Parts: sequence; structure tokens; C-alpha cells
Amino acid sequence: MSPDIEKEVRKIVALEFKVDESELTRDTRFLEDLFAKSIQIVEMCALMEIKFGIEIPLKEVRENKTIGQAIDYIANKLKPK
Repeated sequence: MSPDIEKEVRKIVALEFKVDESELTRDTRFLEDLFAKSIQIVEMCALMEIKFGIEIPLKEVRENKTIGQAIDYIANKLKPK
């Protein structure tokens, strides 16, 4: 996994949830720790789709419960096929 992916995901999450990047870990949970609302998740995913040039289906959004899972998901989407 590219450290750039992790850095960019953390930056997007920090921006969307108005928290300091230093407070975010791979284990930070969107719902329980960041108290994410549906609209925030949608906006965050849209930013990630634009930043990384990928599409994130809603079903797969729901499967990513932590920042680490989101980072790994994006890294896998960006792997050459």
C-alpha cells in the first residue's frame, strides 16, 4: 500500500469530519468514533472517488467501517489488473 493513499485518505477524513489528522488511526471507526452522518459518508466517498479516480458502490461503502478498511479498499481498487 502506498503511504500517499493513507495520507490522502486521512486528509479527506479530517476535512470532512473537522478533526485533526493526528487524531485519526487505522482503527478509527466512522460511526462510533467520528459520529458520521449519512451525508458526511456520501460527501467523503465523493471526494475519494474524485481524488483517486475510482467508483465506490454504496454496498461497498457500508463494508468499510474503519479508516484502515477504507485505505485498504482504495489501495486494492488502484492495483493494476
